Amino acid sequence: MAESWPEREITLVVNYGAGGVTDVTVRALAAEAAKILNVPVQIVNRPGGQGTTGPTFIAAQKPDGYTIGVTSFAPMAINPHMIDVTYAIDDFDYVGGFGRFRYGIVVNEASPVRSIDDLIKAGKSKPVTFSASGPPNNLALLELGKKTGARFRFVPYPSGAESVTAVLGGHIDAVVQTPTEMLPLIQAGKLRLLASASPVRWSELPDVPTLLDLGHGVSIDSWIGLGGPKGIDPDKLKTLRTAFEKAAASPEVAKSYEQLGMSMAYMSGDEYRGFLKKGFDEMSKSLAETGLAKKR
Repeated sequence: MAESWPEREITLVVNYGAGGVTDVTVRALAAEAAKILNVPVQIVNRPGGQGTTGPTFIAAQKPDGYTIGVTSFAPMAINPHMIDVTYAIDDFDYVGGFGRFRYGIVVNEASPVRSIDDLIKAGKSKPVTFSASGPPNNLALLELGKKTGARFRFVPYPSGAESVTAVLGGHIDAVVQTPTEMLPLIQAGKLRLLASASPVRWSELPDVPTLLDLGHGVSIDSWIGLGGPKGIDPDKLKTLRTAFEKAAASPEVAKSYEQLGMSMAYMSGDEYRGFLKKGFDEMSKSLAETGLAKKR
């Protein structure tokens, strides 16, 4: 079966709109995997529901291996605590984890805040407003506030681009977003990166520390993952896992990820399932403590 399957194109469902970071990075990965599988991998965008529409669709499909899709961290481990969904982590067979988002805490270059210590001091004297497109971005400063006693007030915006614009316009004190939305403005001297909120430093600005480096014990970690409906034949699942693992090792794919402000990193399907389950439990506690969880 491994040699004869797949016999036709594979559909890969992306749970966000065309042109966004998830869409573009997954397209690069899928194009490389198609060469290995020797069949087309057709991208279908199903945005909506804060990223949950895609996984909802995937979970309901026939588990024949021909329909897989993005099962990224937010809709799998975060959003089920905030909105009602019809799926659970165990409703999927996971192909693997393919890439880590990076996040940073940024202020306007004109701000007197020049370090995380300055930001904490400011938050202890009066509330500091910050923007983000939503979890997990906003959890970094909410967690930092809990640990330090600084008061950080979250002001939600519909998109990362709009939250960055709010800081540029002086409407918000800080923003937590990805390099995609912020790096050009940082490099142009309009924004200042105070720290990476991820477990890793930004490859583009390696001298800027992480919150972990600074001893605060705070980080947010989010990945792109792929999965299919539960019950895929083990041989077919192995074929998919092998093809996408090889695709992830491609220098061309890694370059595409870096250009979009992500880090190519790989987890096996079983490792990714464990990562989601651990994250689901951690997010349950964090979202409840920060008042973002849905009412039971």
